[in-house]
Amino acid sequence: MRTGTAPGEFGGTPGQQPDFELLLQLTDVLCELGCVEDAPSRVQFAGLLGGQLRRQVDIRGVKLREDVVSLVTAALSVAGGEHVLVGVVRILEGAPAGDELDRLISPAPTLAGPLSRDDEKSARVALSRGDLPAARLRDGLAEELAGLDLPGGLTPEQLFGHLLEWNVQEDGLPPVVLLLDHAARLAGTAEHRLALTGWVDDWTGRAGLTAELGRRRERRAAVVWSPDIPRTLVVAVEPARDGSTDVVVRTWTNATPGRWDPRPGEPDTIPLDDLGHAVDEALRRGTQLWLVPREPDPGGRQEPLAYIEFLLPYDLMNHDVAGLTFAIGDGEPTPLSLRYGVHLRSLERMRTDNAVVRQQWQRRWAALKQHGITVHAWREADARRLRAWQIALAGESRRTAVLLDAPTGAPALEALKAAIAEGVGLAVWDRRGVFEEERREVVTAVFAAVTMPVQLPSVIHRMRLNAESGAQDAVQYLARNVGFLWDDPTRVVDLQAIDPGDLAS
Repeated sequence: MRTGTAPGEFGGTPGQQPDFELLLQLTDVLCELGCVEDAPSRVQFAGLLGGQLRRQVDIRGVKLREDVVSLVTAALSVAGGEHVLVGVVRILEGAPAGDELDRLISPAPTLAGPLSRDDEKSARVALSRGDLPAARLRDGLAEELAGLDLPGGLTPEQLFGHLLEWNVQEDGLPPVVLLLDHAARLAGTAEHRLALTGWVDDWTGRAGLTAELGRRRERRAAVVWSPDIPRTLVVAVEPARDGSTDVVVRTWTNATPGRWDPRPGEPDTIPLDDLGHAVDEALRRGTQLWLVPREPDPGGRQEPLAYIEFLLPYDLMNHDVAGLTFAIGDGEPTPLSLRYGVHLRSLERMRTDNAVVRQQWQRRWAALKQHGITVHAWREADARRLRAWQIALAGESRRTAVLLDAPTGAPALEALKAAIAEGVGLAVWDRRGVFEEERREVVTAVFAAVTMPVQLPSVIHRMRLNAESGAQDAVQYLARNVGFLWDDPTRVVDLQAIDPGDLAS
């Protein structure tokens, strides 16, 4: 059969074959069109196509796909013939079908990524020279690429592919290059680390970005990493101040253990009775950030318990936030304290811009970490000598914790305010009211058994867990009703400052 060209002559250039991939794609699309569904239609198509190409296009008219291959081949045999093919389809089938074919022959230009093919190949080789902790790699990079969302659950190679064509950062460094630089810090062998670092140094040197890379590395080195920083949901609650009894709830999620980088959520105004529902929703959003499979810690250290920290004003300090419930799937709602370490923090102290208050807070916390838990107790009798009680606390910088009655009445509340003003970050009380002496002894014994203060939130969590499981001893009985302030000044969130005088009001 003659189609208007001699065998082996395509596109006007002898010996040049039409693009195989384009031939396949055009054939597949054309076979689906009504204008070639029967033999007479295909004959009509061939006649119109041949007339526009100014050469004869012959088909057998027996098999659909065979005829369509002949039609497409004939079009591709002439320079610009693919556009003639599109025009014929528009005439016989309509503009939408013609547009679909046109997109195949004139695809939208793709933007090249920041790496050349050779750079990409050598980067993959360097990346594959050893094992890397995927989740830690993703977390570290996500922290540096603030504001950019990285998917969880990818291998280092998959994350590399995901970032390959991402645009450069403001300093000119592409995320994919920063990925390899982070990977070098996590490499398990010196050989792997040198391969990754060498690749990054070579690429940035050729790109003229050595100084920018150096600044990135300096900033990373300055960031404090601590194995005691957990994944945390911070929930701030304060009155709406609109004349109603509603509260404004703000949340922050720290999704990466070891580093404090809380990301804010959207504030919401709700009735106080709906606080449990608001926390439940925040947990559902927040846990999406941290439900990524984790590799075991190289030193065998267990990852810290995830925290829910409530930043509360003084008049809500005795609210039973640990007893707020949340549901998993179709199960019954259970208390937050069964799954998370739940504790309280001072909203007023977090919001103050009083440098003296913040300095007191940091110094008292440093004493707690260095010297352990030393109690400054408050009892009912101290209600008549609050000033003397606070002066004694101020003069004893190693008094790092207070035990007091529930801060519902004025005397105990004033004592809590005084303790917070003096920088105390650890306070425990019995939410039911007066902290009876035998119950104080239970807490004192718990304090004495804790070898490192940082373990205390986990200890309180276990006490609450045992209490909910039905244990009846004095420790667990108290755990159901304990108020627990654990307010770490190294882990702050961004709240607008208020009048510093409010702290002691």
